[in-house]
Amino acid sequence: MSEQKTRSKADRRKHDIGPPGKTPERRHKAERRLPELTDMPFEEFEAELAVLGKQASLFLRISSSG
Repeated sequence: MSEQKTRSKADRRKHDIGPPGKTPERRHKAERRLPELTDMPFEEFEAELAVLGKQASLFLRISSSG
């Protein structure tokens, strides 16, 4: 049986402290992933919300019929 390596329990993503040790940065963007806020008219928001609602109800119908 092979030994299983355990991963570090510390999560670097909580703080943007860069890569560990002498390892070069591999991320395309060094910043953490943060949500991007945009302005949109209320009517456009309603339309997007309606589409998401239709997708969710279709998914629920498909998953509950099986």
